[in-house]
Amino acid sequence: MKSSHWWVRHALVATTATLAMSGAVIAGAVVLPSTGAVASSVRAAQPARFGIHSGSNVFSSAGGGYRPPGGIYAPFTDCPILNPLMQESVGGDGTGCVAGDANSGTFTVGSIVVAVEHPVVAQFGVWDPPGATPNQFTGGILPPPDGKQLVASPELVPGGLLKALSCPNSVPAVEKICREAVLPGESTVVKALVQTAGPITNFELTTWTQPVKIRLINPLLGTNCYIGSDDNPIVLNPSVTGTLGVVPDPNPIRFPTTVVLEVTSATATDNTFSVPVVQGCGPGGSANIAIDTAIDASNGLPSASGSNSLVLNGNFYFADDYSAANQARDLLAAFRASH
Repeated sequence: MKSSHWWVRHALVATTATLAMSGAVIAGAVVLPSTGAVASSVRAAQPARFGIHSGSNVFSSAGGGYRPPGGIYAPFTDCPILNPLMQESVGGDGTGCVAGDANSGTFTVGSIVVAVEHPVVAQFGVWDPPGATPNQFTGGILPPPDGKQLVASPELVPGGLLKALSCPNSVPAVEKICREAVLPGESTVVKALVQTAGPITNFELTTWTQPVKIRLINPLLGTNCYIGSDDNPIVLNPSVTGTLGVVPDPNPIRFPTTVVLEVTSATATDNTFSVPVVQGCGPGGSANIAIDTAIDASNGLPSASGSNSLVLNGNFYFADDYSAANQARDLLAAFRASH
């Protein structure tokens, strides 16, 4: 079992045993090996503090196939906990629901620096199959029932279309768009929308691999203008640091092996990914290689590893049940009892 996973399991077992025997609070701080996440004192369950700046819950209320939970389980609205694969998870290993929300940050690709000003939300499940080797999360990632593993909003690209195309431009097809962009009824605004380009892999609680693509949105760029693609994605490997708290279920007698790990004041960073060229850009959905080339030249694409960066600030949550059997069933029961 990987060292960080061993610590999590060890901490959870110790926490539950101590609470069950004496109701005492475990104090102290521990640094997770290879993660930098600092574990705060284990504390009693508190009312939900989820969402932007501890405000309203940003997690979708539909999709999971069960009533959205409350209390400490409020983020887990779209977990695939009813998926038969999770129902088969090996007792004692890693079965649970993951949710994260980022509320600020930056995403730099080439010379494009986009500020993150809207929520970036992720949800999925983790499980271990029967006969798994002794390591948590052996089964990998299960996407939520609605498929919305990653939900983001379009963010403004500084400089808009005129900068993106390096207007005025000597290439006729590009200059035509430069002129059209400033006509009445048109817009020079460009927005960037990060979308999933494949499944999450290599999940280890505070690190994982996430392939993405970025859609560039402006009517004159068409509907299929992307940096990266499903076949050639931007492959992110973020690492999360922050304050780790272990929050037991508010009813430890009924749910002694169910907890929420929360990494608050968290920052996910990555500066190791490379970024491919733009493709598919052109008015009316008709891709034009000249427009693609102009965007690449103006924005330093493709861009090698070390020239790009991701910084996301927010919170990260993991609802885990580590009983000897029926983990998904027990966790779902805790969700249902949380109202």
